[in-house]
Amino acid sequence: MAITELEAEKALCRKKKMTLAKVYVDDPSKWAGLVEVDKVVDLKKAAAKMGKENLDAILKKRRLAPEGDELFLEKVKDPEDQKALGPFVTEVKTNWIVLDKVPADRKKDVIAAANRPNSVTEWDLVEFDDMYATCANCGLSWDNKKGCVGNFGPSGSPVPDLAKKYGLTLLSKVNELAEKKTVLTAKDAEKLLEEVRVIREKSPAEGKMIVRRIEGTLSRLEALAKCSKEYGVGFYFF
Repeated sequence: MAITELEAEKALCRKKKMTLAKVYVDDPSKWAGLVEVDKVVDLKKAAAKMGKENLDAILKKRRLAPEGDELFLEKVKDPEDQKALGPFVTEVKTNWIVLDKVPADRKKDVIAAANRPNSVTEWDLVEFDDMYATCANCGLSWDNKKGCVGNFGPSGSPVPDLAKKYGLTLLSKVNELAEKKTVLTAKDAEKLLEEVRVIREKSPAEGKMIVRRIEGTLSRLEALAKCSKEYGVGFYFF
């Protein structure tokens, strides 16, 4: 379950998530000179000309173990080794364009041609440690400051069935809402908080085992709902 964090200007990741860094174009032939080029080493040719022992020595430096007969030159860090492998490199055009390298007068057209689902935002390029640090400092990070996405609960959680038993119309339909990819509103968050309250109030009658089993889920639902309500953002299950 998660919130629609991009609706909130206070989301610390918002700007990076909404800024494209690399775009994927379906037809790279239309963007000659802009698409990235991969430099690929033909290992068979390199072994034949350099000798297998010399090639293996280069690969062992970086602990490289190519599965096939090709290797991306960028994985070889030593300039002398790169120079030695140079004669066996083929340049292969990709479908990727780095927006920072696109002239200002062409950027709008490149973005318009981008295959958005396959493109990369600035947030996608952030290192994990920096991501965690950003989430830890963000007010919308409702899951114990680990982020704005969290688990509903263990597989087969009894919460939906309990909600159905108690006549609670939102939590009883969690699976259906997830299947339909329904985005709920901050107003629905008020209802969610009330349903969590009702389950907490009535569940002790089901036994201590059930109470312990559902507490983690209820706590996360409560945190999610409070965040949605406070920042006026939607939320959804998946």
